[in-house]
Amino acid sequence: MVFIKPVSFWAACLLVMAAQVPAMAAEWSPLATADQLALDQRAVRVDQAYPFPVARLQAKAAYQLAHGLPVSAEAQSRLDQAIDELAFSAVQKAVNGDPLYPQVYWLNAPPHRWFGTVVQGGRYSYDNPDNIYRTIPIEGGSRYVLKGRRFGAGPTDVTFSLISNVNSQNTIAYLTGKDLVVGPDGRYEVTIDSDPANGRVNHIQSTSAAKQLFVRNNLGDWSTETPDALTVQRLGAAPTRAPRGDAAVGLEAWANLQESIITYGVGALGLKTHLNRVNTLSTPSTSSTLGTLVTQTSAFGHFKLADDEALVITLQAGGAGYFVVPVTDPWLVSGDPIRRQTSLNNKQSVADADGAYTFVVAAQDPGVYNWLDTEGRHEGTIMVRWQDLPAQTVGNGPQVVAKVVKLAALPSVLPQGTRTVSAVERARLLAVREAGYQRRVSLGF
Repeated sequence: MVFIKPVSFWAACLLVMAAQVPAMAAEWSPLATADQLALDQRAVRVDQAYPFPVARLQAKAAYQLAHGLPVSAEAQSRLDQAIDELAFSAVQKAVNGDPLYPQVYWLNAPPHRWFGTVVQGGRYSYDNPDNIYRTIPIEGGSRYVLKGRRFGAGPTDVTFSLISNVNSQNTIAYLTGKDLVVGPDGRYEVTIDSDPANGRVNHIQSTSAAKQLFVRNNLGDWSTETPDALTVQRLGAAPTRAPRGDAAVGLEAWANLQESIITYGVGALGLKTHLNRVNTLSTPSTSSTLGTLVTQTSAFGHFKLADDEALVITLQAGGAGYFVVPVTDPWLVSGDPIRRQTSLNNKQSVADADGAYTFVVAAQDPGVYNWLDTEGRHEGTIMVRWQDLPAQTVGNGPQVVAKVVKLAALPSVLPQGTRTVSAVERARLLAVREAGYQRRVSLGF
């Protein structure tokens, strides 16, 4: 049994740590807030109280059909965990779903433990290991101010997306990192209300359809980049009702799970992914639904490889300030992105001599620097992302192709000068990767 101390005790500790940020910037995590801890603890409590057994069975059936029958034993072995995380994500969306009492909540993350609380994974629909996903509930009739603080140069890319549905995540309006005005002290404010900007910088105009502000901080260099610290305040008159109880949160979580089955099972897994031929990637395109950024270009695919095969992916950045190639399991969930090299972005990978990028997807390490580890699995899914794209198309824009080759033939198909690594260097790279990830929750472990 996990022993969880009262929130008030840990809240006091977090407030003391927050006050000491300048002195402990290297150790303090901007994600470690009193609100985060309280929401995590409530999510754990609601998840245990409302297991939704029928909905979980429905989700499993929908995912299996979207994947295509028969489902291999290897893929089947990952399904229960994927559905558990899908259900927990539905709860996490619900516990921070009250726009009269908005909080900033980090979610869609791998399992972790901090401040006495074990938080299970809540990943779904191509979670990106580079991303810090945070949500803030919004209603169009209220006014909000989001206060941020940046540390150093900040994340590689930042986006604030106002969405109309917490599951399908249709975009109403957005503010990109390149348009965000940050003060010389690293501080900034974002206003959200139904009025036009009228000269205000960092303003997002909401509508009656607004449900949530979805904030993404993409960390390119895990060892140096830190998520922005965020707080939110609802302006105007005090709420006329008390916060919702656990029963109401549980009901909303059930509704979220029902929508997620369709949105992510049928939509992302079936339509976006498995309509593509195996071992190929779709033509890069943009979309405002299914959790994708309206400013983002994406390509989807799924692979099946034998022990002696690899999938070679060649990517053109197209001028993007950020791109990432993550490998996820057959159910769109990252495995162990902390200790395994399951993803590489433009700051973690090395380019070919001609400026393109070549990645090798394989179950075993082929000794190539840009190796994407399937964690021993023979099938999985991939969603390539390009963000911070230039206003004018560079070359032919984002491009990606994939082909299956025998491992024995790999040296003959890789570009000349492809960087290789020894077992010792790979171990060092993985140690740096793990240490970089732990910076996100450095006080939580």
